[in-house]
Amino acid sequence: MRLRTRWLLAALATLAAVGVCAAILSVASPSGSSGASGTGPHNPVSHSPVPLNPDPGPSSPASPSPVPHAGPSSPGPSGTGAVSACGTALCTGGAPWHMYGATIYNPGVVPYRSGLKDPADTIALARDAHLNTIRITDFLDVNGSPSTAPYDPARWRLVDGVIAAARSAGMHVDLGLADYRAMLWNNCIDPYTADWSSFLSFVADRVNTVDGSVYRDDPTLALVSIAGEPEPANKPYAFNASATGRPCTLTYSTGDLTAFYRQAIAVWQTRHPAVLIDTGGLGYLNETHSGIDWRTIFALPGNATCAIKTYGGMQAWAPTAAAYCASLGKPLIDEEFGWQQQVGDDQRAADFAATYAMLHSLHAAGAIFWNLGYQTGPTSYEVGPATPKTFAMIQLGATG
Repeated sequence: MRLRTRWLLAALATLAAVGVCAAILSVASPSGSSGASGTGPHNPVSHSPVPLNPDPGPSSPASPSPVPHAGPSSPGPSGTGAVSACGTALCTGGAPWHMYGATIYNPGVVPYRSGLKDPADTIALARDAHLNTIRITDFLDVNGSPSTAPYDPARWRLVDGVIAAARSAGMHVDLGLADYRAMLWNNCIDPYTADWSSFLSFVADRVNTVDGSVYRDDPTLALVSIAGEPEPANKPYAFNASATGRPCTLTYSTGDLTAFYRQAIAVWQTRHPAVLIDTGGLGYLNETHSGIDWRTIFALPGNATCAIKTYGGMQAWAPTAAAYCASLGKPLIDEEFGWQQQVGDDQRAADFAATYAMLHSLHAAGAIFWNLGYQTGPTSYEVGPATPKTFAMIQLGATG
C-alpha cells in the first residue's frame, strides 16, 4: 500500500507546487501528446508503419492466487523475489508489490552514462530515482536478418549485463521483445502471422553470461512483454521495407492479432517458466475502429496483466481498461507514458504527478515511464538530473 499512498502524496505535492489547473488539464490532454491516436514518442502512423524504436516509445490486493506458471516467490541472491500475479495486484513473496519503473536505452548520448552499455550507471541512476524496475527494449538490430539478428550474442550480452546489475541491486526487469516484431516488419514479413516459437524459446532458455541465471527462471525478470502497441488492424500498410529497400504491403486482421498473442503466450508457457508474460502495453484502444480485440486479448489465459500505454487519448480511455481488468481479476499496468522536454520542466512534473494520481485512482499495479537517462533536447523524453523538477517528482512517488 505504501507505493500507492506515496504516489498520491507526491502527486498532490507537485500539483500544489506547479499549479493544479495545468496538471488537471494534462490528464485530459497531456502536453506533448499525439492527440486522439494514443501513440507515443515514435508515432508509427506519422513516421513509419513500425516505429524506429518499436516499443519506445495499484491494486487492491486480493488473496494471492498466482496465474499459471507464475512460479515461486523465492528470493534471489540480493533478495529479489519472483513476481507473481495475485488477483489485481502483483506480488513478491506472497505480499503485494507495486511496479515503479522506467525504460532505459541509450539514445545516442556519448560518452555513455546510462543505457545498455553502462549497466552500473544505469542502475545507480535508477536507484537515485527510487525505482524498483527497469524496462529493457531497443537492443536488437531491427534491420538485420531474422535468421541471425535476433540471436546476436553481443547484443544479448548487453541485456545480460543490465539484468545482472538489477539483480545485484535488488531490482526487477521488464524485458520487452518488440524488436523482433520490428525486424520482421522491416524485412516485409507479417509479424502477426509469423512463427515466433524459435525466438521465444531462445529467450526462455537463455543463460545469462554474467551470473548464469536462466531467463525463464530468473526472479529478477518481473515480466517478459511480447510486443505492445500494435498498429490498428484490418487495413493495408504500404511502405518501403527498411531492411530490404523494396516496396512492401502488409495487412493483418483482428483475428490474426488475437491469435498471435494467444500463440506467443502458449509458446512461452511450454518452457514452464517462473517468469510472467504479457502482451506489452496496448495502444490505439481509444480509437473506434482500431480492430484490436482488447477484451479477448486481455482475457487470454496466461496473459498476466492488462498492459496499456497512455499517450494521447489513451490516458482518458484508461478507466475503461481498469474496469475491465478488475472484472477479470488481473493487474493493470501502464507500461509507457511520457512527455518531451520541450513542454518545460514545471509542466512535465505536473504531467507526471497527474498521471500517477490517475493510476492511483484506478488501482493500477504498476507504472513505467519513457525514459530514464541523461539526454537533453526539446524532443527528448528522458528524465534525469538535467530535468530536476520532473526527476524530483519521480523520486517523490517512489518506494524509496
